[in-house]
Amino acid sequence: MDSNPTALTISTVFDQGHIKLQADCFEIDFKVQGREDFTGISNTFALWICLPIAMSMNRDLHILGQVSPTALANAKKLIEIWFTWRPGLFHFINVTAEHVLETTYARQEGELMLYSGGADSTYALLTHYVQRGIKVAALTIQGMDYDAEDVARFNALLAKTRPLRDLAINEHYTITSNAAKVMARHGIHGDCGHGFQLFSSLFLFEDRYRSGSIAADCTRQIEMLISPWGTSSLTNPLFASSQFHINTLDLDLGRPEKLAALSGNEMALRCVSFCKKREIRPENCGVCSKCSRSKAMFLAETGKIPNMFLDNSFSEDMLLDIDLSNRGERGSAMDLLSSAARNGRLSLFPKLTARLCAKPARKPWLARQKARWAKRIKKLNKG
Repeated sequence: MDSNPTALTISTVFDQGHIKLQADCFEIDFKVQGREDFTGISNTFALWICLPIAMSMNRDLHILGQVSPTALANAKKLIEIWFTWRPGLFHFINVTAEHVLETTYARQEGELMLYSGGADSTYALLTHYVQRGIKVAALTIQGMDYDAEDVARFNALLAKTRPLRDLAINEHYTITSNAAKVMARHGIHGDCGHGFQLFSSLFLFEDRYRSGSIAADCTRQIEMLISPWGTSSLTNPLFASSQFHINTLDLDLGRPEKLAALSGNEMALRCVSFCKKREIRPENCGVCSKCSRSKAMFLAETGKIPNMFLDNSFSEDMLLDIDLSNRGERGSAMDLLSSAARNGRLSLFPKLTARLCAKPARKPWLARQKARWAKRIKKLNKG
């Protein structure tokens, strides 16, 4: 039983394909298409999605029902990692459960892959399944790239990706959830929170599959530039019980190389969607920062841009909007220039190269010393 009255206590209600997680200050919904009976699964999925919220609130977390002891131990490691990365947002907390016990499942088969329709998951489908002549079960989540209320555009994504899904996927589930919005209300945005939501959703199927898989966002070296990040080679393996774990696909392959592989497949180019403009999705506008960056990556790897954008034009000035102070965008820019250098096309991007390689202006030594002493004197005067 929970002995801490201030703990964030989570109860779970299953109503066929509608699952509710309830606490004293929020309610998280999962609406699952493709499955209704969740009899027998543990509440480990609730641990993953509620963990960052409890950490941000500085409240211990207690899950009613059954939770894997392996997962509880891993949750404590995740707490330590995220506190180290983001001490201003996350706190050390205790995690407990009503029943700590591994559930043994008799009918787990294969894996369940996260599929968003983006470049990384499209490449993974082609490489790991289509080219090997096998099919995989897949899960697509609404409520992240597509708002939970944006049914029309999410359905348009499903229509756009149908040819590839028919070829590569044998069972396709979708989940509509408000989890991202709930986390955002507690200061946890997509850069930190997306892994907790993705892996929590996969754990709703822990009784059917031995593992879940996710396509890596970037290579390990780029991870070092953009961390802390919600999915990474460090944290992904910690979302595990003794019965279910996460595989990360293509950790050593950069986004430009994946796009180059897609460029030779007309069906993949028709199906892939990565535009940042929500009002344009699932089409690719060709002018937003992500579309512009993708065009540049096609150029860096292959020397040409496939005809897949609403606006297929390109000039390097389209990359001037890349915010190099943003760790994610800086990592993507480095990935792009590494590709250009590797393929002898660095001369196509002189302005971006100059921006990335420019040394920050430094004040003369005497001016820096004066500024430091001014701060010290100000502190002394306040004291």
